[in-house]
Amino acid sequence: MNRTGEPSVAELMAQLAANAAEIAALKAEKEALSARVVKLEEELELARLHRFAPKSEKHVDRLFDEAEQVANEDEASGEDGEVVDLPETGFATIEKPEGKKRGRKPLPEHLPRERVEYDLADGQKACPCCRHQMHRMGEAVTEQLHIEVKAKVLQNVRFKYACRHCDRTGINTPVVLAPMPA
Repeated sequence: MNRTGEPSVAELMAQLAANAAEIAALKAEKEALSARVVKLEEELELARLHRFAPKSEKHVDRLFDEAEQVANEDEASGEDGEVVDLPETGFATIEKPEGKKRGRKPLPEHLPRERVEYDLADGQKACPCCRHQMHRMGEAVTEQLHIEVKAKVLQNVRFKYACRHCDRTGINTPVVLAPMPA
């Protein structure tokens, strides 16, 4: 009853067994690859931890775990609003270091100071926009150490001028600073 071109039952059973063996091999390979992916992900996380985590022994994870454990115990006991004393870990308390200040240090206050003032000429005190008279609004003081026979500090004072008329009526208020000679 076997038609021509159709495989026999024995051939189908052999092909089915070969397919089952191939499927089993593929499943084993898939399991091995998934285990390798998990291992590589753990290694990557460990490498990131070593690269970006704090290096000091002061920042040990167990400190946080103890606080977490105390918080969990409080939640379990149902106490709300009470301040809980954390257990003593034996580590020194960490104080936040102050940031370094940028720029130069100021010159010592005990040095004598000589004030040298630079002002605009009367012709330059007119507003460049509206030609009204500008008022002195402040000064820019720079200090430099000047050493001859005796050390002293020269204070170079450059007066700043602004126009009250432009300040009240205009959008732009020009500020003019007296130039300092070279």
